[in-house]
Amino acid sequence: MAEAEEDVDVGEDPALQAEEIRPAGPPGLLRDRFLIRTTQPLVDLSTPSADAFAAEDKRDPNRPMYALICKPELPPRVTVMRALKGVSSPGMQQLVEWGAMNWPPVGRRCMTVVYERPAGRRIMTSLRGEVKRFDEYVIAKKVIEPLSGAIRELTSRGITHRAVRPTNLFAMDANGERLAFGDCVAAPPGFDQPVLFETIESGMCNPIARGSGTYADDLYSLGVTVAILLMGRNPVANMSDEAILSAKIQLGSYNTLIGDERLPMALIELLRGLLCDDGDQRWSAEDLDLWMSGRRMSPLQPRGEKRAARGFPFMGKEYYNCRELSQAMAKNWDQAIPPVIEGKLELWLRRAVEDKDKATVVAEIVRLALNTTTDKKSATDLMLCKVLIALDKSAPIRYKGFYAMPDGFGSALAAVVASRGDTRLLTEMIVREVPKLWFELRGEDYQPDNSLMESNFRELRGYLTQTGMGFGLERCLYEMNDSLPLQSSLIGEDYVVDVKELLPALNLAASRRGESKQAPIDRHIAAFLGARMRSDIDRNLNLFSDPNESVMLMAVLNLYAVLQYRLGPESLPGLAGWMAVSLKPVIEAYHGRDKRKELEKEIPRLVRKGSIVEMYNLLENREEWAKDEKEFQWAQAQYHAAEEEVRRIQAEAEEHVVEAEKIGRQTAAVTGIVIAMVVATIVVVMAVF
Repeated sequence: MAEAEEDVDVGEDPALQAEEIRPAGPPGLLRDRFLIRTTQPLVDLSTPSADAFAAEDKRDPNRPMYALICKPELPPRVTVMRALKGVSSPGMQQLVEWGAMNWPPVGRRCMTVVYERPAGRRIMTSLRGEVKRFDEYVIAKKVIEPLSGAIRELTSRGITHRAVRPTNLFAMDANGERLAFGDCVAAPPGFDQPVLFETIESGMCNPIARGSGTYADDLYSLGVTVAILLMGRNPVANMSDEAILSAKIQLGSYNTLIGDERLPMALIELLRGLLCDDGDQRWSAEDLDLWMSGRRMSPLQPRGEKRAARGFPFMGKEYYNCRELSQAMAKNWDQAIPPVIEGKLELWLRRAVEDKDKATVVAEIVRLALNTTTDKKSATDLMLCKVLIALDKSAPIRYKGFYAMPDGFGSALAAVVASRGDTRLLTEMIVREVPKLWFELRGEDYQPDNSLMESNFRELRGYLTQTGMGFGLERCLYEMNDSLPLQSSLIGEDYVVDVKELLPALNLAASRRGESKQAPIDRHIAAFLGARMRSDIDRNLNLFSDPNESVMLMAVLNLYAVLQYRLGPESLPGLAGWMAVSLKPVIEAYHGRDKRKELEKEIPRLVRKGSIVEMYNLLENREEWAKDEKEFQWAQAQYHAAEEEVRRIQAEAEEHVVEAEKIGRQTAAVTGIVIAMVVATIVVVMAVF
């Protein structure tokens, strides 16, 4: 995708294309102020990750502006948008406004960025084309001075540009006297950059996972941009990204780009400083200021990687330095494991490279992997990951075909989730603590910011070990992307970035949900709230997975009531009705039939009022719950007492029957005796007479 920029073709007359007639459609409206013309695309101002359209400020219709409509599947740089809004710098297009809005052509909300519109053209429309060469005097004043000033402005705000290239450079005036960088927020940092404009380390990464980087990355890109404008062409236009990266590793960035090109000595000094592949030796903004003020220094001489006395044979090719070999092994993961385990790599490091320290580290890594009692496949994968880090400590994290800077994990995960791809590899890397290995094995390359990132990855691992709602992979997604919109299917195509936007979105979604009795909560919403709410709500989130449905529903109702109370709006009839349908188990948790009837009668009134807060207070009334429980216990006691009375009566009745039978038997016996005596007496008397 990084090469997409090179194919930009604005045609013979971009202005005519901008006015291309399309079927009539309503314009988009941002912040109730900026009209985005759906029928006026601006192909010449589009980027690989965003389409450009004419924009108009209703308060100032004469102000030239345009808008970029970001692709929904990519996480934009909202943090950078916040920092750049309204900033005026000679070397940057001014970011006027940004935000999500309904975009009629696609029928959904999209992130939109409004910029001041250049009066001139893009400096280069394609990296395969040519441009009028800038001489050394013009390039210093028109290019280096304003663009380096823009990089300093960004650095002072703690952000980076990460989209510095000639095809993203515009003439802001009709005469082409003022040049400025174009967009840097519509896509993840470095995502649209061809490998040519990225340092070796960043160029190794998957484009989506390059991370924000530092100002040194922008200065490197500026060096490449200056070199191309000086030569009027891209000297490696016919090389693939892979070939360019390989050439940089073998020859160095300066030699790959400049080669035998004859340039003024002052600019050779500048380009060697900016294109230095050693980040510690690369020129800083201060060095650039000294050069601009006229101070001249000896040009930096590129220091290539130590070359081995003999090559290491791998996949049919000989490799003579550790960086090049590690990159080849990373791209051929399964094939790289056997020669490492067999000790061939250690032997090569010890004898051909003559780096005993590195050979010892590799040997120890292999020994630990072979002695493990756990899963052998996992152990060997981690072993190779460690070996690659040992071979090239400056390289990004490389694991089974995925290459990323630590701060690039978030955008990579977001892109995989948005495309409904397989997230198992990223999950595996976090669970197996692959980033931790990278931090630990880098040694002297450890940066102060690494401790914070390492701590963040520990938290992410903890979230992955919890399977309940509000945790798991979804929680990691929002923790790593503070500007990613909510991915829940319950809100449809709505664009929710901030917590305050959630309840209105659910309220709107209620009208589209049909007859479903599903509660207005899912794993994405729970994880979104866990990551974005200022207070720690993890204990509340645990209740979302409670086996008692009424407890879970009350936890959801409680959280939404808190949000409505704190952030509004006051009336949410759609969401209230949605909640009412799903709260039947809570109502049935009351024992009293009269109380249930009372609630069933009261809730519709609160639904019409749209008050989640009052609905929660009604159902969570402690006094009513206590009263209901007390009455239930009293009713139970009464019931038990009645049962006891019935049993007692039954027992007494049984005793009376037994006594009656006894008396009856006794009476019958006496009666029988009396009758027998009478009969006997009669018989005796008759015999006598």
